[in-house]
Amino acid sequence: MELRQLRYFLSVADTEHLTQSAHAMYVTQSTLSHGLRQLETELGVSLFDRVGRGLKISQAGLLFKGYVGRAVQEIEAGRMELSRLNGLQAGTLTVGVIPTFMNSLIPNAVAIFSEQYPGIKVSIRDLRADLIEELLMAGQLDVGIAFHPTEREEINTTHLFTEQMQLLVGKNHPLADKRTVSMKTLKNMPLCLLPRSFATRRMLDESFKIAGISPLVRVEMESVSALIAACDSGLLATIVPERAARDSAHMHAIKLSDPQPSRHAGILWRKGASRSVAAQAFVALLRPEK
Repeated sequence: MELRQLRYFLSVADTEHLTQSAHAMYVTQSTLSHGLRQLETELGVSLFDRVGRGLKISQAGLLFKGYVGRAVQEIEAGRMELSRLNGLQAGTLTVGVIPTFMNSLIPNAVAIFSEQYPGIKVSIRDLRADLIEELLMAGQLDVGIAFHPTEREEINTTHLFTEQMQLLVGKNHPLADKRTVSMKTLKNMPLCLLPRSFATRRMLDESFKIAGISPLVRVEMESVSALIAACDSGLLATIVPERAARDSAHMHAIKLSDPQPSRHAGILWRKGASRSVAAQAFVALLRPEK
């Protein structure tokens, strides 16, 4: 069993597409197929079901994927430990980040890191919080930037900063002249929010519950930028993190109270996993704006 075969497997397990994975791995499709067949022969199981001309990961493949992801991550972490002797001159770093931190928190850290360690390839993945946790557990991320704390015992989190949630409205909205409103004020207000599958929405629902109201959610969208665009004009309002509100200077941000909803950003690590030197160096560069 060779490391390259395991990397081939992980790529195809994600894409379920030989051509796409071959292109991403910079190998020919025949080389990739041969490597997978060798791996399956050695294991004595089919890792993929052949469906027509396509592939679909098998039950055995799903089981194997978690172990392989963690093993490859540990190998990469060990390689990064060795590279410390050479001043972090080579290696890769993969970071999962929730969308609202991509523009405000990450770019400066990436720029400084790349300047200090030009030999390390950095991959920043824009992901939902739950997927960040899943990929950390699967060994496909070195570190995650999401929420603190998490609900998974297998994930360690370190508090990074706290940010308030703010009501964001267009200039023609009835509340456009307000600076602060209570949560109860939103009782019959048409809102445009993230769906309940998002941790931020679940936190907001808890704030609504504390305020004793049921929100009038007219629209649900899976993107904060889309929420903001939908509320740019008219009577719809949304609730977004203060960093997103600051980036929307053409709209009016209103502070919320009673209760004041807030969320806590955190650095996520898989419990028990080695923390690569590159990941620790990158995290040290995260400097939240005030």
